[in-house]
Amino acid sequence: MNKFKIPALIFTAVFIVSATALFFYVKKDLGEKTGVSVDAPTWVTENSSSVKRPVTDTVAESLQKTEATPEDKKAADASPESTPVEKKDTGKQAAKTENSTAENTVEKAVEAIRETIVTEIFLDNLAQYVADNYHPAGTLPYKAESGFSTASFKSINMHFGLNLHGLMPEAQNLVTARQDIWSYLLTTNRLAELAKSETDEFLDLVEEKGILAERKFIEGDSFSMRELTRTQRAEMFRVSAQSVRHVAAVLKAVADNPDLVQALDSYIMASNKVESANGIFQLDLDYSQKTQTESARQKARHSGKLLKEYITIREKIKSGIVDKIKSYCAGQCDKPNDIFYIAQWFFRRVKKDEKGIKSIGAGSEILSGIAVKMENRADAIERSM
Repeated sequence: MNKFKIPALIFTAVFIVSATALFFYVKKDLGEKTGVSVDAPTWVTENSSSVKRPVTDTVAESLQKTEATPEDKKAADASPESTPVEKKDTGKQAAKTENSTAENTVEKAVEAIRETIVTEIFLDNLAQYVADNYHPAGTLPYKAESGFSTASFKSINMHFGLNLHGLMPEAQNLVTARQDIWSYLLTTNRLAELAKSETDEFLDLVEEKGILAERKFIEGDSFSMRELTRTQRAEMFRVSAQSVRHVAAVLKAVADNPDLVQALDSYIMASNKVESANGIFQLDLDYSQKTQTESARQKARHSGKLLKEYITIREKIKSGIVDKIKSYCAGQCDKPNDIFYIAQWFFRRVKKDEKGIKSIGAGSEILSGIAVKMENRADAIERSM
């Protein structure tokens, strides 16, 4: 046994020396002597995730990489850090200054995002949505004889209303977020400013998505994945322009006709009466079934009759609104069949507020202009063939 004691003692001594050296090396490397702590990134601790970063942080980080503005450079030149002083900067001071500058940049970037609400992420998502909803002739799942778009006002409103997808208001919940978005967009001249600054970029994104898109083209009993041709990409813009022109025509019809706004208000009141009458009818019906008395049955029949009358009035108002819009549009509002949905959306946003009605009226003209630009883009794609 003695012959193993000496090697064992040597191994133990080497292990202790190595461990001690490693401890002091790591201690020094972690900055305990310099005062620089080693922490996880703030987005890990704040969001309890080391995988998915908030969209705000991602965009803010990309904005940090842009060039400084002349005002930023001027401010930097006038700052104390740029003034020649005694060179007593320690590593600690340099790190602190650098961290402070980075935090200020992020704060400015995030503030810029919050002020705009409509971000580049939203434009990219909207462009992707437009491209994804274009279906060329002879493709699955629709097997249509000609190309068409399934993107409609209702589908887009539901898609982006349930998950904002790049619209970034400061709000605690989805309801107030929607209110903030429309309050922002319906501010005087806001839609015109956004259309002027963002439309061309948006159309470029749609064209880019179309170039990258693939569809399942039917080949007998099977199919093959193929990219869109130039002709199909041009058609994508044209069918999308039809949808935009349709929405613009419906919004213009409502904005131009105060009697339609009044009729929509009447429809809301009629709907409330139907709801109230239905509640009374259900109670009377339940009571008559429990008691089985003639007086209870008569009361249930009477409340049921009133319910039918209120439903008839409500539906007559709805039909009148749709017919009025169709006659005003002269064919542009016929398809898709979502006229009443758009009209209701209009009324919920503005009620009888004159400024709101004018803003949406101006918005309809902007949409018409976007439709023209889409058709022009389709022509340009075809000319490049």
